[in-house]
Amino acid sequence: MTLILRRIRAAIAAVLALLSVHAMAANPWDNDPAVQEVLKLRAKGIAAIITTGPTADSEHYSSTFVANTPANSIVTGTQMIKNFGAGFSYKAVEQHLDYAGSHGPDVVVLMGEEVVVPGPGSPNAGKRIHRRFTDVFRKENGEWRYDVRHANVISIEGN
Repeated sequence: MTLILRRIRAAIAAVLALLSVHAMAANPWDNDPAVQEVLKLRAKGIAAIITTGPTADSEHYSSTFVANTPANSIVTGTQMIKNFGAGFSYKAVEQHLDYAGSHGPDVVVLMGEEVVVPGPGSPNAGKRIHRRFTDVFRKENGEWRYDVRHANVISIEGN
């Protein structure tokens, strides 16, 4: 009986150790359903940006979307789509989250670093551009919508 109890205690200790290691390695937002929904929407938007080009549908812009762009201009969702329609494109977009969290039931904030590679005909075409970004999503008519964006350039590889 003593040997069995020791084995049970050892097994419990091992499981608790594994769980604590897993908990430390996991992102704090992994169990936030609102953040997970927004991350899925953002992934679809990024996929559209590098393949077919963004649309109001793929970006899920809110009715009040506004962005402070790396080109030091402030644009609405309509203007952003027009910029891409005028030949601006990305060959690649990678986002690395430093923070993602719900701010009440109707707002999700994403923050981190991204690396983008503009496509042919775009400024800095083919160069890897490192940027910091903040994206804010909010519920509008019961759906998550992309509401606010800020991105600024940290560095451009090759310059």
